Order: sequence, then structure tokens, then C-alpha cells
Amino acid sequence: MADELTELQKVVLEVDALGLTVRDSIRQVSGRVGFFVGQQRYLEELAKAQAIVGTGEAPDAVGTEAARTDL
Repeated sequence: MADELTELQKVVLEVDALGLTVRDSIRQVSGRVGFFVGQQRYLEELAKAQAIVGTGEAPDAVGTEAARTDL
């Protein structure tokens, strides 16, 4: 898998670093990328981005379920 962050993941990490609430973070991310990002997608992309930054590689599993921590 690619070990680089997508543009959405970069924006999510930048906004997350601001320490805003999830609701406000979603608004900021949606405004920056130009399309609506829902809560589930925001949290999934945040988890994926943190995994990539933390380990230098993407999660092993394929798909959005890989980023979910509640399973």
C-alpha cells in the first residue's frame, strides 16, 4: 500500500492539531477540501493518517474498515 498521505488525510491531520471539537474540525476540513466530509469519514481518515504517520506505513487491511477502532 502507499505510504504517503492523501490530500484529505493531510488536511485532517492539520485540523486535528488545532485541538477543535470533532464538529468544528469536520467543518474546517469540509471547507478546505471543497466537499462535505461526514463524521465517520473524518474519523476513519484521521485514524488512517495517524497510522501512516505513526508507523510510516498504511494499515494492513484494505478498505475503510481498516481504520475503524470500534470493531
